[in-house]
Amino acid sequence: MHKTNKILNVKLSSVITGLRWGEVIIIADAGLPVPKGVETLDLSICEGKPVLEDILPLMKESLTYDRVIVATEMEKTNKKKFDYVKEMFSEKFETMGNLQWEEEFLPKAKLVVQTGETSPYGNVIFVGGLDFFQLGMAD
Repeated sequence: MHKTNKILNVKLSSVITGLRWGEVIIIADAGLPVPKGVETLDLSICEGKPVLEDILPLMKESLTYDRVIVATEMEKTNKKKFDYVKEMFSEKFETMGNLQWEEEFLPKAKLVVQTGETSPYGNVIFVGGLDFFQLGMAD
């Protein structure tokens, strides 16, 4: 479900608008091996374009999410990006072992958005949420 969508890419905007509670969008680095059958949107232009810092603020603004997950390994190997993501999504931020999230979330992702990100473990998982207030279901 979306909040205010400023994303111009039709495919990404459509998936954000249609994302339901528990469904997954993954913002992926350039090297993430995506399984056959999982829809991919390749936004990469070249190495380093776009990067997480280009996409995550738009995702935060556009998407109602339940939680945001990064690989536990990111903290040790990519501290700057880890701190950036943690600060941006602090209230809903989680970590999970890289192999675990690849097995649990990657095969069932509604969309994998490949970027030009080349830093280690430069992947962020958005698990769809539901805003009862926005829907008029809560006071």
